Order: sequence, then C-alpha cells, then structure tokens
Amino acid sequence: MTATPRTHLPDDWYPIGLPSNIVIGNDVYIDSSYGFAAFNSMEEPGLVVGEASGIYDRAAMVVGPRGRVTVGGYTVLNGTYIVCDDRVDIGSHCLLSWGVVITDSWTAATVSARDRRAALLATAESNTRHFPAAGKPLPVVLEDNVWVGFDAVILPGVRVGRGAIIGARTIVSRSIEPYAVVAGNPQRTLRFIDADDTAAARDDALASLTEAPRRSQ
Repeated sequence: MTATPRTHLPDDWYPIGLPSNIVIGNDVYIDSSYGFAAFNSMEEPGLVVGEASGIYDRAAMVVGPRGRVTVGGYTVLNGTYIVCDDRVDIGSHCLLSWGVVITDSWTAATVSARDRRAALLATAESNTRHFPAAGKPLPVVLEDNVWVGFDAVILPGVRVGRGAIIGARTIVSRSIEPYAVVAGNPQRTLRFIDADDTAAARDDALASLTEAPRRSQ
C-alpha cells in the first residue's frame, strides 16, 4: 500500500503520521511514525519497504529532499539510524541491530568552522531543519542476508556483500566481500562463512535429504 498524508499507525503516540511518498509492502510492522520526523524526501517514492519487514524501537529515517531508501522483504531494522541524501539500499533477509548507523553522506562537521557555521544557519532557516551534507553523497548498498551488530557504523560509498556479518561497534569504511565476517576499528576481515543461503545450496540440501532415505534402505 502507499501511505496517504497524515496516515496514523494504530495506537501511535506521535501525531505526524506516515509520509505520503512511502510504499509499504504487505505485513510490514512500523513501530511509530516518530522515526519519520526527519524524513524530508521529495522523491516518489522516497522509501520502499518490502513485505514482512519491520522498523522497530526508535529506528529513524533522516532523509534529505533528494534521498531515496529501499528496504527488502523480511528485513529487520531494530533501532537503526539511516542518514540518506542520495541512496541507501538494504536487501532482503537482513538483520540490523540497535544503534547501527548507515550514512551515505558526510555531515558539515567534517569541514571548516566557517562552513559549519553557514550550515547551521541554513539549517535554522530551513522548514525541514535538515542538516546539509558536506560534499557529494556516496550511495550505500547492503546486499541480501547481511547481519549488522549493535552500534556499528557504515560510512558513505560502502557496499556490503551478500551474507556478510559485521560485528558490534565496527566502523565500516571499505566495501565488504560476500560472506565475510568483519569487526573492529579499523575494520578487519576475520574469516569467511559458507555460502549456504543461495538457491544452489538449498537445492543441494534438498537433494541430500532426498538421497538420505535411499541410502538407509
């Protein structure tokens, strides 16, 4: 469904409702419209959430006027903080823990004091109060079946490969290979796990189950 202006979630304590330019799949759970207080996207749609996904427990969408966010099906954002001025794409069957930050842009805090002052003044005069990015945003992509531990930070321009696992409080500044286990600051690849979530792996598992009764006879 597409949320209409001022659509309110059942029993939601926050009065703003959901933005009109988001597309929500079937059986999606959104904890509160409070997470969209800083959602200022003017894109159509500015957010797409796939079926049976959940946005829980103080998760926040801090999205600028040109920002677009996609979340695949069966993904959980549990207290996740997304900062988007261009693109953030999160795949299906992902699990993101509390305190995780994903950002496609550096804030003006990374530039000179004069530029920070100008950015703060511009923010104060803006109706949306959206703090401007410093420089060009760099899209962030999380492929399917990625797990991210609490308080991890994923920085602009990063691509996280399918099936990767990111440890708690890891600072991810470089792209991650599929099925890598990564932790630390600076990030380190600790090992790789088996690619057991692909269609080929499932077919092999089903074939093994089918063959097992024959071998036991």
